[in-house]
Amino acid sequence: MTKTKLEAKGSCGPDCEQWVKTLTIESANKVTFRYSTEQPGATSAIWQVSDKPFSSGSQMSPAQASQAPHVIASGALGQVPSPGHVSTFDINFAVFAPKTPTTPVNYWVFVVTKDGRANAIGLASSPVKVSYHAPSKSSVDLSGIPVDPPKPMPIQIDLQSFTVNVTNEGIGDDDPYLFVVAIYADGTTVKPLNLKGSSVRLDSPTKTHNNLGMDAFSDDPKTGKPYNIPSSIGHFEKGILPLPGGLPAQTARNLSRVTILVITMDEDNTSDSAANAGRKALVDNLQKELNAAIQSTTPPNIPAIQQRITDKIVAAVKKETLKDWWAPWGLFDAVDPDDFIGADFVTFSYAQIQNAGANGLPITLECKSSDGSYTINGRIRSK
Repeated sequence: MTKTKLEAKGSCGPDCEQWVKTLTIESANKVTFRYSTEQPGATSAIWQVSDKPFSSGSQMSPAQASQAPHVIASGALGQVPSPGHVSTFDINFAVFAPKTPTTPVNYWVFVVTKDGRANAIGLASSPVKVSYHAPSKSSVDLSGIPVDPPKPMPIQIDLQSFTVNVTNEGIGDDDPYLFVVAIYADGTTVKPLNLKGSSVRLDSPTKTHNNLGMDAFSDDPKTGKPYNIPSSIGHFEKGILPLPGGLPAQTARNLSRVTILVITMDEDNTSDSAANAGRKALVDNLQKELNAAIQSTTPPNIPAIQQRITDKIVAAVKKETLKDWWAPWGLFDAVDPDDFIGADFVTFSYAQIQNAGANGLPITLECKSSDGSYTINGRIRSK
């Protein structure tokens, strides 16, 4: 009997490995085989495929086995594995099998061992039968059914503490308040294949004056003392997606961004209505400017989107630009207008937030000018 064993790798699930002597395939692709041999004197081996039944038996000589009739394909396997070990190899059936068989086709695969002079030695392995037929008509073609849309990654932004480093009016005399804007330039509304129809999403609390819950009447804030930022102006939750459109996965995650912009003010005699109108002007104009930045970018120069967004945010935090945007609402037109202390922003990519996990990433914003210096600390994380 043959001292060489051959098997084909069957399909039994992603976590299962099954080796069989008969195999059915529905497409001409690569099939994996493994063999072992205990044939004395064997140093190398070849595989062969016959389109007619082939059996290895004692009635066949090594020469007959190595020159079996109807061999349609063969290949070298190199040095045989040592006794007790196996060696794997692939056969690409696309090389010799029809693309789509009109009737079922059978093939017999076997291994022939050779000695140091490249002569066949011993009996060929018992063949593995491979049956090839077209997919059954009962098979359902799912290629036209769209896949489920990707699930957004839920994220959480928390601005947690506010500290006065340098006062504007004097210790205990500042009346600070914040304009906070969270900007989402991610795959939810930014479509690289349809930039004209793309946009950013913005979140911004509407309350302005006294939104930190402290004022000069309470003799706060003290220099160097951190104060909790109310969740009503510092907490945001959203779902974000990588940029779509067939970009490489890592690129799509890196270009999907979340930005937190904070503008710090010190209340004086600007009216509540003017301050509220100024905040709305900031958000409306920022939305308009950022959308235009995306929509005017020429595909596929996606990184230019992020640069234009960054440029617009930088422009937004300049006092002169704020005056231009807010002039109709009189934010700086009072006899003793509210003071612009400073502004800062920080940007995180989808990849950074995802990689940080539940621990998240720190947020530090330094808002300072000649009129004072405030620090805001917080954290951004995936939920």
